[in-house]
Amino acid sequence: MKKEIIKNLEITDTAYGGAGVGRSESGQVIFVQKTVEGDIVEAEIFDDKKSFAFARLIKIVKPSHLRVKPLCSAADICGGCSFAHIDYEAQKNIKKHIVLNQFRKYKHNMPEIKIVESSSKEYRLRATARSRNGKIGFFEHGTNKLVMAEKCPVIKESLYKKMKEFAEINNLSGEIYAIENDEGLSLADIRAESIDYKHIGSFEGVCINNKKYGCSNIAFNTAYGAVQVTHKSFFQANRYLLNDFQEYASSLVSNSLDIVELYAGSGFFTCALMAKGRVEACEYEQVSANLGRQSGYNIKISDSGIFLSKIKKCDCIFLDPPRNGADKKVIEHIKRLHPYEIIYVSCNPITLARDIIRLEEKYKITDFTLYDMYPDTYHVESVVRLQRI
Repeated sequence: MKKEIIKNLEITDTAYGGAGVGRSESGQVIFVQKTVEGDIVEAEIFDDKKSFAFARLIKIVKPSHLRVKPLCSAADICGGCSFAHIDYEAQKNIKKHIVLNQFRKYKHNMPEIKIVESSSKEYRLRATARSRNGKIGFFEHGTNKLVMAEKCPVIKESLYKKMKEFAEINNLSGEIYAIENDEGLSLADIRAESIDYKHIGSFEGVCINNKKYGCSNIAFNTAYGAVQVTHKSFFQANRYLLNDFQEYASSLVSNSLDIVELYAGSGFFTCALMAKGRVEACEYEQVSANLGRQSGYNIKISDSGIFLSKIKKCDCIFLDPPRNGADKKVIEHIKRLHPYEIIYVSCNPITLARDIIRLEEKYKITDFTLYDMYPDTYHVESVVRLQRI
């Protein structure tokens, strides 16, 4: 079947997900990755949904003034850095616009949205790469085609070297996720289609198809205490913003309060919140909660909704949910408890806006800060304070 070619498509906006947005002559919305507002492009539709379509960039007819030359030679095809071709000031403005767009139905006045920037050079302290026959790289956007990469400008150099070394030594075909702390201690989680395992290389520990070798966890030292992670734990990825992020989010909490923390992980925010007041914390994932307890943080293993149902009163609720946001039961219990303030940390502006709009009858936003944890991508971390009306 012949695929439609759209010529002279003007890109006028950017969608959450990183694609540039244009309209065909018929008015159909067209999403094209690796483009930016002001580009005029030629693109090939590969997925037509009638009211909108996804298209593959063929060529840039006229480049936008917002375009820059990417640091990475593979940026045009690699699926990792969707904004690498965009000037950094423009990246920040685009992210603010994407977030504000989700709050169109919010009935209160929005405060000024601040953004904390980051260098894009070797900022990632954790990353995932693909490997084939001992060589590593990344998939092209939307495909399983592997782009081999001798280096990656956004991953900490020492970490990427360890990933490459492990893959080569063990002739890995599969996926390798790795994380490294400030002391250079590192772990890797391997999902191997095939492997000729010899040793763990320069990692302190690895987990291969759920079988562990060497150490099981390492610590990240913060200003408020150590936070333990395993091969598979979630942890923030930006080594430059890590401490500032922890400090700022916890600073939004008023002093001497009874604080309830939801989705606590292994205690990254818990240890900072303990300096503000009495903290009751919970985490659904048992391994993470146990790591936090080993560090001295009283994190209960519980579903957040069930945990909140047992709370009689509190002054502040601090939550950092996964991408799908807070469960409806959590929102209902927050309304029941009616705390003085809520601090909501989010990696997804869509679910963040949904949950805050559910609370807007009783709360309004008094502080909204974005942390650019993932420069050169569309991802952004939000820290929002809500206060009782």
